[in-house]
Amino acid sequence: MTGPAVRPGRTIGTRAVPALRAGTATLLGAACIAWAAAPVRGSGGAGTLLLALAAGCAVLAMTQLAIGPAPAPSALPDMPERIASIAGLVIRSLPWAEGMLIAVLILEVRHPARPWHTALLGAALLAFLLAVHLAESAAGPRVLWPAALPLTAGLAMLALTAAAASLPSPGSGPAAAWLIVLASVAALLAALLAIPA
Repeated sequence: MTGPAVRPGRTIGTRAVPALRAGTATLLGAACIAWAAAPVRGSGGAGTLLLALAAGCAVLAMTQLAIGPAPAPSALPDMPERIASIAGLVIRSLPWAEGMLIAVLILEVRHPARPWHTALLGAALLAFLLAVHLAESAAGPRVLWPAALPLTAGLAMLALTAAAASLPSPGSGPAAAWLIVLASVAALLAALLAIPA
């Protein structure tokens, strides 16, 4: 008597989900760097340096995900094991994903004002940080549910800010005063939505 047949396409190995999450984080990081550095060719040495810094931080963040937690040390490590252990400690201990985020934001600040471009970059950077968080933890996407309301409010404020920055300058007068009041009410409502979560 034979056991139940196992369909080959139904099982997902224990390494497949972390690899998929790390791959998603890698693609999002590369997209953020390319999006922020699209017009970097005319910005001189500082823009190129920031681009190299962002790319290096992204590579080290993905390396951090790939090497995982520190293994148990052996009783008498030799010199190559010590060097690998120190290098792993440096890679594991520094916040490379946040470093990439800072470099990308500085790259974006160097460009002329482009509200919707910057808003999309902000949403992509948020998605990158969430993907890195899910890739480095064993938790599923349900761990993000408690933060769903503040994240939604933040994305809504990002869209409202980009829309407001895209409008022509209202100048002075009663119309400008009403726009300021409406923006203040929208910010207050977003804050009130985020408080219960």
